[in-house]
Amino acid sequence: SGTALTVTQAAQSAITSLGTLTTLTVDDITINGSTISDGGNDFLIDVGGDIALDAGAGSINLKDGGTQFAALVNNSSDFIIRSNVSDKDIIFQGNDGGSAATTVLTLDMSDAGTAIFNHDINLADNGKLQLGSASGGDCQIVHDGTNTIIHNTTGDLIIRDTAGDIKIQAKSGEDSIIANDDGSVQLFHDDTARLETTSYGAYVTNELRCGTD
Repeated sequence: SGTALTVTQAAQSAITSLGTLTTLTVDDITINGSTISDGGNDFLIDVGGDIALDAGAGSINLKDGGTQFAALVNNSSDFIIRSNVSDKDIIFQGNDGGSAATTVLTLDMSDAGTAIFNHDINLADNGKLQLGSASGGDCQIVHDGTNTIIHNTTGDLIIRDTAGDIKIQAKSGEDSIIANDDGSVQLFHDDTARLETTSYGAYVTNELRCGTD
């Protein structure tokens, strides 16, 4: 209660209730209801402590020119990073040796979120690459600190090449088995071919010994 205050030579001269203004403009910043706007310049928030964004509805919406393109969402304490524009990717970038816009990971939202990494994927010992929808994966690839294990639990394990041969090397640079495209299968001993399948059967280099010893 009381008499309304009049501020002379002000754009809004009458303050009609205690401590309340319908609109307040300071320099090029305007506060109107729940909206803070400026004159088209950059907007800087500089505080000595932390900045807290507290959205009671659980969503912090990011917009450009009034159109929402992303959101940070609290969903039952799960943190969701959401891209709102159809088929637009989520891209992670960092500074790699001075290149400030190096893309390190792209989530392709036009392909159900296919992850495209720019470089290596490193898993610690016993960290598993799990493939498939079964619990624990239908196929696991893991290095246990000593050995590398490929463990398939559903269907057949198929190794396929459509551009050349399949080679298994027990030692770097030395072939153990070669499955040739539309051709023979070769078995090696110490990088020397000893048995090779042919269209009529098999060919053995030097001797084929059979025995119980």
